[in-house]
Amino acid sequence: MAKILLSVGIVEGHTFPVLPLAKGLVALGHEVHWVGSRIFQEKIENTGAVFHPYPESLDYPSKGLTTYQQRPALVKKKGLDQIKEYLRWFFDEEEGTHDCFRSLTNDVQPDIFIGDPVNFSPLFLGEILGKPTINLHVIPPLILSQDTAPFGSGLLPAKSPLMRIRNRFLNYLIDRVLFKDVTAYGNKLREKRGLPLYQGFFGDFNKYVDRVLIFSVPGFDYERSDMPDNHQFIGPPLPKPDPNWEEPDWWGDLKKAKKVVLVNQGTIANDIQDLIMPTLIALKDEPDTLVVAVPVKEEIPNLPGNARVAPFIPFAHLLPHVDLLVTNGGYGGTNMALGFGIPIVIGGATEDKMEVAQRVTVSGTGIDMKTMKPKPEKLKAAIHEVLSNPKYKQNALRLKHEIESYDSVALVDQAIQELLEKYGKKNKVLV
Repeated sequence: MAKILLSVGIVEGHTFPVLPLAKGLVALGHEVHWVGSRIFQEKIENTGAVFHPYPESLDYPSKGLTTYQQRPALVKKKGLDQIKEYLRWFFDEEEGTHDCFRSLTNDVQPDIFIGDPVNFSPLFLGEILGKPTINLHVIPPLILSQDTAPFGSGLLPAKSPLMRIRNRFLNYLIDRVLFKDVTAYGNKLREKRGLPLYQGFFGDFNKYVDRVLIFSVPGFDYERSDMPDNHQFIGPPLPKPDPNWEEPDWWGDLKKAKKVVLVNQGTIANDIQDLIMPTLIALKDEPDTLVVAVPVKEEIPNLPGNARVAPFIPFAHLLPHVDLLVTNGGYGGTNMALGFGIPIVIGGATEDKMEVAQRVTVSGTGIDMKTMKPKPEKLKAAIHEVLSNPKYKQNALRLKHEIESYDSVALVDQAIQELLEKYGKKNKVLV
């Protein structure tokens, strides 16, 4: 079995999808060392992993800060400019966490390093030491393909000869021209670490990682004739019910309602005026529909009679009762809903949300509102369309069956075993 040094983004949307995976790896006998936010320490330790705190100065969730409060420049940027700002931040985080991870590496002597697309430190350290690395993709894959437009462009895939020319041009434009400054920014750090330099960030970031394991299935992604060999879908690790969780006093209402609509916005773009309030307004006069809202912090004023609210509900308990999800498009939450066969109404325009929305459209599992702030009347029409047209539920059930055919823990364990055999177990101390 392996000693694993694992660290992913320290917000819920990156931490929570990895919890069942870590628990499964520990159950198989792996020794998992997880560097994470103090706010999630108990949940991480409940998986059986050894918890190590993120550097305190950078552990903004434990201070009650949001992502936008930690990096205010993100608020004013949209689209590609916002993605650029995120990438600069991720390189800055590697700069700030490198000494912590280096010290922990010398103490633990891990056999394998696991990170994700927002936490570069484990991936860079594995590369420095010549140890195997795994990138857990809890966001849509950053693949440059002749069959798809580049990540963040918001364009649907197209594979005709003319569209492939378009795709190649746009991929080159974004990777080598528009993101040239970000590539140079990252290369300053890679040069400092003694690592090969990127020619383009999107084209090269995952080229230096041994395995890229995607928390989804092919049916919820684009068909590519040139999928990189080191990329693999492993399905979303679905959570198990928590026997210690206590149901709220309104839980019985879920069984009485003819339809249950869940509205959830995640942890970053979480202004309740974006989706939660429009959904409550849109459905307030429909007594047969129960609306469950999960706001992160804010209290909801003038709650309609057919709405219920809780700051946290384990999805393993809630999703079996849900008929439709209204979401701003977090990758983990969207894949999890599809794992329960739930169709979707999606409205997101920040981070990677537009990429998730496009996949909802291509897979036929729901409707994209094409805005993060839909009007209640338009949202109501979309909800009614998805609930009344059986094709959306049928497509969601198709993906549910596909997701059920994937054993995420077994696939990650297989990747670990193959990489250990390829590399052999060798320890090297950083100085």
